[in-house]
Amino acid sequence: MMQAWEVLMFVLMAMAIAGGLVTGAALAPQGFLIAILGAPLGGSLCAALAAFVLMRRRGADWREDADLDARTDAMVASLRALAERGRSTDEVPSASAGTRAA
Repeated sequence: MMQAWEVLMFVLMAMAIAGGLVTGAALAPQGFLIAILGAPLGGSLCAALAAFVLMRRRGADWREDADLDARTDAMVASLRALAERGRSTDEVPSASAGTRAA
């Protein structure tokens, strides 16, 4: 099953493709080169408009991402603690290392 962000990316991609095709078709009477050059611009503008509409529909949810920052900071702190513990165990020479060198 697709996650919510995958659906949103699909919507943006579909809007970019549709906007490019519509822009190319609208500019075709002006000339092939103008239509080819204008299609990516129209697709990008349609994708930006779709992103804006999706952002507005999301509403206040984007403000609740502050707890994600706190969880990220906690994960980074735990990873740093694990790395520090790993460094402290590397500093202690093991007994088996001394027997191999001999």
